Amino acid sequence: MSDIEFESTTSADGTEIGYFRRGTGPALVITHGSVATSEQWIPATEHLAQHFTCFVHDRRARGRSGDTAAYELATEVADIAALMAVAGPGAHLLGHSYGALCTLAYAEHETLDGTLVLFEPPLAIDRPVAGERLPGYRALVEAGDLDAAFEYALVNFVRVPPVAVPEIRKTPLWDACAPLTPTWVRELEQIDALGDDLKHYAAITAPTRLIAGTATTPFLLESARALVEVIPGASITELPGLDHFAHLVDPAGFAEVVRAGIA
Repeated sequence: MSDIEFESTTSADGTEIGYFRRGTGPALVITHGSVATSEQWIPATEHLAQHFTCFVHDRRARGRSGDTAAYELATEVADIAALMAVAGPGAHLLGHSYGALCTLAYAEHETLDGTLVLFEPPLAIDRPVAGERLPGYRALVEAGDLDAAFEYALVNFVRVPPVAVPEIRKTPLWDACAPLTPTWVRELEQIDALGDDLKHYAAITAPTRLIAGTATTPFLLESARALVEVIPGASITELPGLDHFAHLVDPAGFAEVVRAGIA
């Protein structure tokens, strides 16, 4: 990873936002999802860096980034704006999961000259993503049982079948994600606050590309399909047999889909 440069910038509220820069070519700012850090994007950027200069930041409260007590979706928009300023005019913007909701909000309220790429944003299209199950999750986090909290979230929010949890537990993903479960509480609150009305996303004027796996949680695939119907000129690429972690399972194939969507 000698080609990765670690740097930082400052958000509007003074919070330091750490990021890594990798590759050459047009700028591509990448915003990761919940219970993740920028490191999750190292495999995909190995391939994306052949076509883009990637700027991958740690969203606040994790990795190399700071935090403040006050938090809302607009805070994430300001953090993305700080990265876009570093990346320069014409930068493209890619968001994954909750990070895709953050980039959606950025594109809705800020000028985006490049392409907006959204990888499985979790919208409350059929029911609240957390809803009445959020207090149970918050209780596990406050009790410090982060392992149980992560399992609870996978089943109740990501809607992973319970029988699949033991296999996920065996992967490196588990040990990387479980410690970050406290940050998910406030993000789930923001997701549900968005509601199920997507019409306001019609204000987005940037070229928009949706990506979703056909083997992902159904509401994530349906969220992507719903946005295609709302955002003018948006299109979708569905990845056969892949899911919410396609960027980790098939980083080369995922990177090619991103490249093709921006070209």
